[in-house]
Amino acid sequence: MKKLVHDCESIRWIVRCALLSAAMLAGEAAAQMHAVPITETTKAYAMDGYRVLPPPGKNWFEMQRNRELALFGKRLDSTTHSFGATATSGLIDDKFETREKFQEYVNKLRTAELDARRFRVIEFESAVDDTFPAWCVRYRLKHTDRDAALARNRTLLAEDIGVTCLHPNKINLIVDVGYSERGRPAELSAELSAELRKEGERFMRSLEFIRP
Repeated sequence: MKKLVHDCESIRWIVRCALLSAAMLAGEAAAQMHAVPITETTKAYAMDGYRVLPPPGKNWFEMQRNRELALFGKRLDSTTHSFGATATSGLIDDKFETREKFQEYVNKLRTAELDARRFRVIEFESAVDDTFPAWCVRYRLKHTDRDAALARNRTLLAEDIGVTCLHPNKINLIVDVGYSERGRPAELSAELSAELRKEGERFMRSLEFIRP
């Protein structure tokens, strides 16, 4: 079976696990990681204050799960091309008077603590997302990765796309749901990535808030 790699680079507690490059589907998984095939895509994951559906499509695996984190990886044919999805939540002490202030917070959160020795931010953009019944900010972060597992010293490109929200019933609970892709430039072409990102968008849009 092809290896799915996952090397989690923490951006505080709300990481996207910056691109799924090390726990192996074949059994050499890292600590607390596993690889359970997703066979039921209509059964929601009940999380802390919200629920999400697992990613749709073939060859998805649950890699880690608890009340604060659900991590999924998709098996691909390339050792340098990886795709994953994450739902995570956590408590914060910050207060925000407006959505714009919350957007500023998300902007700092999503670009903070990237290791400059390994990563270089190329593009970052965000916008208030009014499609959810909460204060939500959609973001897109594009960066390089100079030290990815199995890349053989090649610099890879990565994109993290997601939405970060304040829970509508518990304003100190923040929720982040999104997806990530990493690979060689040819692997991240629009044609190759289109179907993968459709699955990522459907996963992200399945977010539904519930009372904690």
